[in-house]
Amino acid sequence: MKKILILTAVLMLFGCARVLLAAEQGAGKGSGAVGEKVKQWKEMRKGQGEMGLGLYSRLDLTDEQKAKIQEIQKSRHEQISAIKQDETLSKEQKREKIKAIMESTQKQMDEVLSPEQKKKIEELRAEMLERWKKRQQENKPAGN
Repeated sequence: MKKILILTAVLMLFGCARVLLAAEQGAGKGSGAVGEKVKQWKEMRKGQGEMGLGLYSRLDLTDEQKAKIQEIQKSRHEQISAIKQDETLSKEQKREKIKAIMESTQKQMDEVLSPEQKKKIEELRAEMLERWKKRQQENKPAGN
């Protein structure tokens, strides 16, 4: 019985290793469904950019802009953390407060941008929304 369990575990590990290897090779070639998913994941990670700037990292920000945006993000994080820890609020109240903070801080961060950068961030957001919608469609069960 022990031998069967050990053999099963080894075969499972071998199978996982093959899947990971195929994913890595597929990502390198940029072909196939697995390779495409890995490529998309890497692209999304790029969006998180330097020092947590997210999409803003793609805008060629000045050091001053980066500092201002990071300060706004830090404040947002602190506000959201406080809301999440507030046990007097219902789940819905927390959701609404967090949504308001997100919208407010996004406007504050956008105010730091030049007109060209504002145009670019809107394009990036539209692309991100389209990718999200596409993933939602791909993940819908058949028949819906």
